[in-house]
Amino acid sequence: MSSANFGTYTRAIVRQIPDSIRHHSEAFEDREFCGLPIYSPIDLEKARQEHELYTQTLRDLGLDVTVVPADESTPDCPFVEDTCVVVGNKALLTRPQGAPRRKEIDTIEKVLTNLGLEVQRIRNKHATLEGGDVVFTGHEFFVGESICSNPEGHKILAETFPEYPVHAIPLDPPKFHLKGVVCMAAPGVIAIGESKWGKRAWKKIQKHAKFTYEPLWLPDKVFEDHTCDVIYFNGNLIHCKEQEGAESVKRFADRFPDLNRVELTIGELEKVDAGLTCCSVLF
Repeated sequence: MSSANFGTYTRAIVRQIPDSIRHHSEAFEDREFCGLPIYSPIDLEKARQEHELYTQTLRDLGLDVTVVPADESTPDCPFVEDTCVVVGNKALLTRPQGAPRRKEIDTIEKVLTNLGLEVQRIRNKHATLEGGDVVFTGHEFFVGESICSNPEGHKILAETFPEYPVHAIPLDPPKFHLKGVVCMAAPGVIAIGESKWGKRAWKKIQKHAKFTYEPLWLPDKVFEDHTCDVIYFNGNLIHCKEQEGAESVKRFADRFPDLNRVELTIGELEKVDAGLTCCSVLF
């Protein structure tokens, strides 16, 4: 079975940050404490500076980056990862759980088509699937069965990429994307948060996986809950900065002495539950 040259990529797509994310991101919905809304406003200037550095880092590491303009009518559009799943030259346009986010799909469809990919789209109105729930190992998919992705969405993913097994990994709130719990840190190595969600996911992975993987356990604490969300490609590993997770950075260094490790943050966007992988699609 082909591994589709896992982690060997030449291109990336990112999308700029709209002003509207500051007040209208879906992540602000249903957040409250003692009956009062919890609101941590995004510093737009800082968020855009971090996003620009993120984009430039992908370029500096050799990727041809397509930057899609922001759309004020889609506040969460910078989280382009959720809009599609790309393997090789084939792309599946997803169907996000939130109706406002589905408006993002048309734009990304045009981008992928213009880049020459074979594009398919989820049109089943009962299916939901978001890219943040999809972990591709090069051999198979692990997909979150979550508030964002359901079995109907999983089925369409399997039909689109029939050469790769698809395994459902149940995920309970407040975790809403699988990549916030497990993420590929290198070929055959899965970064996993040391939380009950991570431990449960790892048991499911061990039960269903058709291939063998090594776990890299990382702290999953209040201030380190995004550290397992990493980006691996072409011998590079992008992960959190030391001030965001000193113990995590140490574990990355110990486990991967030969990888080119790059510390990077999108800290302002973490206020709306974003991780590093959220802001790009690599292929």
